[in-house]
Amino acid sequence: MTTSQFATATRIRKPASSIGKKTTQAVIRAFPAKQQRSEKTHEKLLQSGLDLLRNGLFDDISIAKISARAGCSVGSFYLRFRNKEAFFEFLIESISETLQAELQLNLTKESIKGLTLAQTVRYCVDHYVETNRQYESIIRAAVQYSINDSDDWQPVRDNGWKLHAHYIDLILGKLRKPNQEEARQQLLIGLQIISGHLVNCITHPVNNLPLHDPHLSHWLFEVIMHCLKVKPPASAMPQHKNVRLRTVSPQKKIMTNRSK
Repeated sequence: MTTSQFATATRIRKPASSIGKKTTQAVIRAFPAKQQRSEKTHEKLLQSGLDLLRNGLFDDISIAKISARAGCSVGSFYLRFRNKEAFFEFLIESISETLQAELQLNLTKESIKGLTLAQTVRYCVDHYVETNRQYESIIRAAVQYSINDSDDWQPVRDNGWKLHAHYIDLILGKLRKPNQEEARQQLLIGLQIISGHLVNCITHPVNNLPLHDPHLSHWLFEVIMHCLKVKPPASAMPQHKNVRLRTVSPQKKIMTNRSK
């Protein structure tokens, strides 16, 4: 993930008095000439935190480490975030917005128009697995953070639900079952099963089908097909075997919203 994905310097997270209540406050720029430099520092801090989370635990990462890796002072950090918890909350929110924008842009009915049911299921499973791999450190940190009575697992869980709903709509469009509601429930159960396995892979070492196992997507695809009571074709490998997630910069998204 590049720093341009976190170009969200027009907002800053500031926790309220109790954990779980969050507010959004505009950044007051007293020196407009320094705006571009300030945005770059903001991006560097967010990317620094993401990089550190890939190699360590949330509790082991200090503000000093985040600032040092970003090449700025601790004072610069506190100009943008109240504390480490506010920083992490903003990081999760930024990733959530980026993921939803990517989903709406790249994973559409038009993009799967020529795929069969089995290929569509596999394409969605590939996307889900790759998303969990890409944001593995954030998911792990959110689970650890939520142990301390924080609600920051909720945005991650909400993203999972939104992904499930999106996948279900795409797959239902390929099904020829008369009872669509029954098929929806079957898909929901299947997605919940594979979601549980993916989170377990991220938070605990597993011997069977770990997160980066090359056969993981295939077996999770089999789970969904089994829940649908549809026999997979002899060759279930999809046209889109290697999914590369293309992301939309929140900065670009902000500019688009302003133009509306």
